[in-house]
Amino acid sequence: MGPYRLVGELGRGGMGVVYRAEDTRLERPVALKFLPAALAHDAQAKDRLLVEARAAATLDHPNVCTVYEVTEAEGGRPYIALACYEGETLAERLLRGPVPWDEAVRLARGVASGVGAAHARGIVHRDLKPSNVFLCEDGTPKVLDFGIAKVPDVALTRTGETAGTLEYGAPEQARGHADARSDVWALGVVLYEMLAGRPPFTAPYGTAVLYAVLHEDPPPPSALADVPPEVDAVVMRCLAKDPDRRYADAGALGQALDAVLHPGAPTAPAAPVRLGAIAGALRRSRAALGVAMLVLIGLAGAGWWAVRATGTGGLPEAIHLAVLAPTPRPDAPDDRAFAEGLAEMLAGGLTERTPPDRDFWVAPVSDVLALGVSSAREAGDVLGVNLAVSGGLIREGEGLTLVLHLSTTGERARTLASRTLTIDADEEGQLRARALAALTEMLGLDGDGAIARRSRGTDDPEAERFFLAGVGYLERDREAEDLDRAVEQFEQAIGEDSLYVAAHARLGEAALAKYRATRDSTWVGRARAAAERARALDDADPDVQVTLSRLYHATGQAPLAMRHARRALALDSTRIGGLQALADAQEMASDVEGAEATLRRLVRRHPSAWTGPLALGLFYLRHPTLGDPIAQFERVVALAPGNFQGHSALGAARYAAGDLDAARAAYERVVELRPGHPSAYLNLGTILLVTGDAEGAARRYRQVLEMDSTNHQTWRNLASAYWDLGDHARWTGAMRGALRRAEAGLAVNPNDAGLLADAATYREGIGDVGGARRDALRAVALAPDDPGVAFEAGRVFALLGDIPLALDALQVASVGGHSLEGAEDDPALAPLVSHPRFPRTETRVP
Repeated sequence: MGPYRLVGELGRGGMGVVYRAEDTRLERPVALKFLPAALAHDAQAKDRLLVEARAAATLDHPNVCTVYEVTEAEGGRPYIALACYEGETLAERLLRGPVPWDEAVRLARGVASGVGAAHARGIVHRDLKPSNVFLCEDGTPKVLDFGIAKVPDVALTRTGETAGTLEYGAPEQARGHADARSDVWALGVVLYEMLAGRPPFTAPYGTAVLYAVLHEDPPPPSALADVPPEVDAVVMRCLAKDPDRRYADAGALGQALDAVLHPGAPTAPAAPVRLGAIAGALRRSRAALGVAMLVLIGLAGAGWWAVRATGTGGLPEAIHLAVLAPTPRPDAPDDRAFAEGLAEMLAGGLTERTPPDRDFWVAPVSDVLALGVSSAREAGDVLGVNLAVSGGLIREGEGLTLVLHLSTTGERARTLASRTLTIDADEEGQLRARALAALTEMLGLDGDGAIARRSRGTDDPEAERFFLAGVGYLERDREAEDLDRAVEQFEQAIGEDSLYVAAHARLGEAALAKYRATRDSTWVGRARAAAERARALDDADPDVQVTLSRLYHATGQAPLAMRHARRALALDSTRIGGLQALADAQEMASDVEGAEATLRRLVRRHPSAWTGPLALGLFYLRHPTLGDPIAQFERVVALAPGNFQGHSALGAARYAAGDLDAARAAYERVVELRPGHPSAYLNLGTILLVTGDAEGAARRYRQVLEMDSTNHQTWRNLASAYWDLGDHARWTGAMRGALRRAEAGLAVNPNDAGLLADAATYREGIGDVGGARRDALRAVALAPDDPGVAFEAGRVFALLGDIPLALDALQVASVGGHSLEGAEDDPALAPLVSHPRFPRTETRVP
């Protein structure tokens, strides 16, 4: 490639890829910084790269990375040739601990010298941080990455966007303003971190960091390390909230650091900053180039010019991403739901930008919420991702500030890039689009490539606010109160903008979720009306088609559910929701081979995601003759070892296979991962009961009831343990507890056939013969073909002595696939096993 021979990649980020190369003319190593391929033909991105080059090239200084030339490769892809140094970034050095104070001051003095040269030319770096300081082998610090430098007569950022990295950005920078004193602040933060081993402003999430930067004063470095008072004074002056109280520029800071290193030595006066002359020179340079010099909004990376590919700041080739809800301030319920809804929409937008030839997938936000993932640190182990987006959301007056961090995951999680967006109240409808644009850039994606067609948005900020809050409530665990709030928010969004397609579609999903929770058929009508309205507004939207498919699946209309799922996939063949909806509809229509093929297609779409194997494994658990669920669940555990769902599913599969020891081990792992999760204790109790340890089972069930006493099944299991122990009094008490919980559920939904059948069992147990018969008859009338309801009702009829009704119900259960294995050991069914009409194995559907 021209005079350069590529040797290997050094790193990559949202706005650049850096390679180590050899200059064949001068036989010297160089670093070549390219735009990512996705932005190679973006004129604005090219101009930004040139700004970085020009900013650095004007600085012929020993503490600034040297720029050799700016040119283009074949095909017009621009790149910068830079000096290539041996050593490490300051960020890498800090991984080994704090720096002795005299060495820290020496390094800060070198950085201040390089940045001071930039300030003398009217250039503000705006992103000083340890990963942008390279330490050469001889100890010389070099300032890197002028990619978001502020230069005279050049636009800085898009309106409301803030350049820089949150932990190192000055208070005024968070509000969209920066000058030389902002770099002084950042240098103070870097010096503080070298001395204390941590930055002065730390918090578990971005909003709290920003709040601390704006409102809190850190302790002096001497409170954390052995630091002289004169060093304390310099650092704390750098960190003054008021820019006027800081050093005027890096040159003045350098003089103060000289005074610390060489007390009593004379100092030269600082050179004046001649902005006008430099601005004129840059204008002449720009005219000669014939380019519009627009500045870069920030680089998602750090340490890009290190000789070794250390991965510091680089994006991995395979991207497995989780989008966490930004932490809201204030933390009101609607603000929290708004943040969760924003996360879901950003995750969906990034999924649509998934490069077809790259291992790139985004975890569903519903999984992030259900699994309780709240930090990048835990996202890797629980969700099987290597990157996470987190941040904060602050409402102040009529404005909104969104902070976004892109981080690695796991124990050594580190921030790769940050963005701060400031939105006025009348621009809030643009928040989603601007946040998505920032994330697209940070991840190096093509924002203008082949993107699936989305629902028509809204220009109304109030409609957008209601919509995002509704999405947040809908993505939660579907508690009745959350669903009511979701419906309310979507209806308010539609009230503000009646043509908001996505709001109609999501209202249909919320109404459908209400139907599933209550079995109140009036919600079906509301769901259908909303979904059909969305389709009338935009029949070519795949999300609308998925909503319709789910609606018809919930109401038992498999052909229509399949039709709309296939329509969604025809509009966007990669749509995960469409694949899952089609598999569900195919399974309902008894096309199990087709459902299996669709789920395998889902797994192939994202082979490194755990969600596909989990869905396929659950399918095999229902249809064990088609495949091995254990293999799928083991794959889930391998991909996301900290995800309790994988271990829980593996426990169920091991239990079904008769391997009770392995099942117990799996459920014990769930208890380790989720100590307060009731289902693992419930399952462990069942294993103990089956293996004859009724006392141990009862102890486990009581543990579950201490966590959640509302589940009637737990009370029923506890009653079974007392039965085996021969404790009739406590058995009766547990059955009464089960009945009370079942009655509470029936008060919400009196048409729940399964709950009615369970209530019939509990009534029979406490001697309420009339109530038991009434509930069992009503259950089979509501769900005449449900094998689980028929089996439960059959047991009740048998216990009541109504043998014909019992045999009729058991026949329905058997034909529907419910196993009657072990009936001879069931006190209710044992007397019927020898009856000529008792269902035999050959009459059952496998």
